[in-house]
Amino acid sequence: MYFSENASKVMIELLGSYTESTASQARDDAQRCIISAIADPNTYLMDHLLTLKPVKQLEGEKIYEVSE
Repeated sequence: MYFSENASKVMIELLGSYTESTASQARDDAQRCIISAIADPNTYLMDHLLTLKPVKQLEGEKIYEVSE
């Protein structure tokens, strides 16, 4: 399962709106975003995801390591 290009853009924009104090609230969305990027055959780089605060909250977990 992966998001359409438009859905991915919206998800990244949404995840980018979280602050340090609210990033943990988007944990599930951050995981879905990573899984979607991995499943998308047209995605080759995911570095932009690593800058998102909710994704940074996953650091130390396997899903974060996969996206590195």
